[in-house]
Amino acid sequence: MYVATGYRAYSIPYLAPRCMRLARNFLILPDRLHRWTVAVVIGVIGILITCFVRYAYVEKHNLTNSFFYDRLQFSFVDGGFPETFGYGLELAACVLFAMFAWTRRKRHWYACAAILLLTFVDDAFGLHETIGAMLTAEFGLSPVAGEVIGFASLGLLSAALWLAGARLIRDEDDWLPYLVFTAYLGILVFFGVGVDVVHGTVAKNASQTLLTLIEDGGELATTALISLSAFGMWLQPKRAMMASNLPISSALPNP
Repeated sequence: MYVATGYRAYSIPYLAPRCMRLARNFLILPDRLHRWTVAVVIGVIGILITCFVRYAYVEKHNLTNSFFYDRLQFSFVDGGFPETFGYGLELAACVLFAMFAWTRRKRHWYACAAILLLTFVDDAFGLHETIGAMLTAEFGLSPVAGEVIGFASLGLLSAALWLAGARLIRDEDDWLPYLVFTAYLGILVFFGVGVDVVHGTVAKNASQTLLTLIEDGGELATTALISLSAFGMWLQPKRAMMASNLPISSALPNP
């Protein structure tokens, strides 16, 4: 199987190890700030998940004397602590992609910034639900059909943004990091759409806590991965510049 990059076709066995190596380099840097950021983000996610599990246990067993009883903000709901932290990670990734595009004059990263911004608006303000409600009121569609169309519209817009970014790539070396973050976005869609469908299908016969952890916890972890990797990509040219005393415009990361 081959992947066309606009210049030539590369086989999956050729691309996969190089993308994995680059993904590791973005996530594991000999940089104190990045290491501390990774540790803090992992720590916060661990605390949020622990609090959610405790909250779910308290609610299931009706432990009214517990601190977590009736504290919905510890759950994965709009405005809850886990979701709010995820919003922050989405915005951070959006800003990092935009800054990288601006400072490095690599306009294709604006596409990733726009996709993350669209994801944030949808998660925080229910954009596809709003579109669905408008379609339902205007054309008399069922609420489910309206929401599906709203979600599909955002998916098509995201795909169009990705393609627009891909067409702006002029250097073959830029394809590998673009493919890395494309894979991350695909994983995010898997948890946000695929696992969500499974959740709705088997909800009555499975643990709600477990399904929520897989779906929403997977989304949160993937968003953190995107944000931390974008931060690592942003830091790499700066470290290369400091190591070689070159202008930052010359310190490009070579996958």
